[in-house]
Amino acid sequence: MADHGVSGVGAVLSALLLAFGAVLLTGCSGPAVPIPRTPGPTAMPTAAPTPTQSVSPPDPSEVTDIFLSATSIELRDASGNALSTFDYFQPASELVPALSLALGSAPIFDTLGDERHPKITYSWGDFVVQDWDRDWDSPNAPRCPNTTFAVSAETVNGVHIGTVDGIAVGDNAAELEAQYPDSSWNISSLGQPTDDPLQLRIVVGHVSLPPCTPSSDRQDRTLSVVLIADDPLGPITHFYVPSVDSGA
Repeated sequence: MADHGVSGVGAVLSALLLAFGAVLLTGCSGPAVPIPRTPGPTAMPTAAPTPTQSVSPPDPSEVTDIFLSATSIELRDASGNALSTFDYFQPASELVPALSLALGSAPIFDTLGDERHPKITYSWGDFVVQDWDRDWDSPNAPRCPNTTFAVSAETVNGVHIGTVDGIAVGDNAAELEAQYPDSSWNISSLGQPTDDPLQLRIVVGHVSLPPCTPSSDRQDRTLSVVLIADDPLGPITHFYVPSVDSGA
C-alpha cells in the first residue's frame, strides 16, 4: 500500500523550491537588456567619376612654324616656342594627327614601294611624311628611323617649314655651299644622263646615334639633313630628313 503522506510532502517541497527559485531569478535579473544586433552593410554613397585630364593638342592657330632637325620635328609658335615635339622613331600614327591639325587639313594617303621596301606616304602638297614599315636589312624588324620627311616648299598651308640654322627651301644654294664646304658636293641628277646639269647636295646638322638594337653589328649611325639644289647656282629646291650616314 503506497505512503500518500510522504508523496504529499515531496510535492509541497517541490512547489516551494520552484516558487523560491522564481523569486531569486526575478530579483537578480533587473530590467531587460536589449540584445545587440550586428549592423548590416551600409550603402556607401557613389562618388561622381573624376574627369580624366588629357594633354590637349596645340591650337592649330598657334602653330606658325615646323622645324625639322636631324633627330626630331617641332611644332612652334610665332615666338619660336615648341608646342609639340616628335622624333623620327615614333609611329606615324602619333605624328600625322598633330600635323593634320597644324596644317589645317588631312593628308593624301598613298602606299608605295614593294614587299621588301614598303612605305606609306602622307602628303600635304609639298610636305611629305614617309612611313617605313620595315628595315631594309631585316624585313621583320621595325624601320630605324621609322619616318622620314621630304620638303619642297618654304610654306605649306601658311605654315613655315625650316631646318638647321633657319635654312628653308628657296635659300641661295651657293651661299650655303660656302657656309658648309666640307659637306657639300655636286652629283649628276639621280637616274639622268651624266651630261645633265649637276645637282648640289649639302649635308647639315649631323647627329651621331648608337645602333638601333644593342645586338646590331652596325657602327653608330649619323643622322643629318640633306639639302638639294637642282641648279648649283640657284635656290635650294628641296630637302629631306633624316638621312642616315650621308656625308658623315
